[in-house]
Amino acid sequence: MKKIILSLAVISSALLADIAVVVNPASGVDALDAGQVKKIFMAKTKKFPNGNAVVPIDQNSENPAYATFYKKVAGKSPAKMNKYWVKLTFTGKAEAPKKVGGDGDVVSLVKSNKNMIGYVDSSAVTGDVKVVYTVK
Repeated sequence: MKKIILSLAVISSALLADIAVVVNPASGVDALDAGQVKKIFMAKTKKFPNGNAVVPIDQNSENPAYATFYKKVAGKSPAKMNKYWVKLTFTGKAEAPKKVGGDGDVVSLVKSNKNMIGYVDSSAVTGDVKVVYTVK
């Protein structure tokens, strides 16, 4: 059963379109590079490059976008990301980003807070958010 679920997750993530990293249009951020995105989502920085505070939003680890995003941005599987956050949280170095259910939740939160950043399937991008990086 676990093999079937894992296979479905792999197939689902392969079928995803590009993943868009999105911010609030009022964030003052026009673009980010892969290294900046990784630093933000791995809690290596708490600020956008322009100096404003940044609050990353994660999708649930069951969501295929989560696995695809972290595999391509950080080179880590969901299990390795879980271990990463347990270690950082336990040592008090950082807290894991807030997790939400899916693309719609990310867009809703990001559009309501200029300091938030999240990632969504590119098909979920609306005019309420700005794409600053695309994970292919």
